[in-house]
Amino acid sequence: MNKVGIFTAALTLTFFGLTACAQDKTSAQTAEDKDAAKLSKDGYAAIRDVSLARLAIFNGQPVEAKKYTNEAQMALERAKSDNTVYTKAESDLKAPSGMPQRGSGATASTSPTAWIPVDGSLTLGEDYVASPEKSAGVAKANEELKKGSHKQAMETLKLANIDISFVMEVAPLEKTTAGIRKATELIDAGKYYEANQALKGVEDGYRFDVTDAEGAPTKAASKTSKPAATSVSAKN
Repeated sequence: MNKVGIFTAALTLTFFGLTACAQDKTSAQTAEDKDAAKLSKDGYAAIRDVSLARLAIFNGQPVEAKKYTNEAQMALERAKSDNTVYTKAESDLKAPSGMPQRGSGATASTSPTAWIPVDGSLTLGEDYVASPEKSAGVAKANEELKKGSHKQAMETLKLANIDISFVMEVAPLEKTTAGIRKATELIDAGKYYEANQALKGVEDGYRFDVTDAEGAPTKAASKTSKPAATSVSAKN
C-alpha cells in the first residue's frame, strides 16, 4: 500500500480530535509553536457560520444570513480570549509539502499578523516510507484514534519512528472580523450580492500553516517533493 493510502485510511482526524491532540504538547516547545499547535473551537464555529451565511444568501434567506454573520462575529469575539491566536508574518506561514499556499496569487505580507487556527488535520511526514513495522504502527494508532486515545496514538507513532505534522487552516483575525462586519452591514442595507462577495473575501483570506506534531518548527518544504497526504477540511 502506498503512503497516501495508509494515511487516508489511518490518520485523518476531525477538528475536535485535533484539539485534544494539540493539548498533549510537551513543555519543550517554544511559546509560538505551542500556541500554533492549538485549534480554536470558536474560530471553527465562525468560519462555519460564514459558509452558512453565504449559502443562506444564495438561497434567498437574508434573515438567516444575518443570523449567521451575527453568530460568526460573536464566535470571533470569544476566540480572541481562548489563547489560540498567534502572531506570524503571512510570508512565514508554511504550506504542506508540494502544495501551493492558499491565496498564493497574492503577494504575502511580511508584517506581523494575528492568526487564529480554525481547522486542521494530521499528515504523515514527507519522508515516510512504508515498512511492515511502520504499517503496523499506523494501523495500531488508527485503532487508538477510533477509541479517542489521541495521546496514546501519538506515542505509538513516535515509538514506530513515524513523523507526523499538524496542517492547520488559519484565518487573519482582524481582516476576518472586518469582513464579516462589512457583510452584516451590507445585508442590513439589502445589498446581498455585495454581502456575499464580502464573505467570499473572508474565505479567500484563509491560509495553511504546518507545524511538527512534536512542536518543533517544520523544515521548509521542498518545491520538488510531493505531500505524503493531507486532509485539512473538517467541516461536516
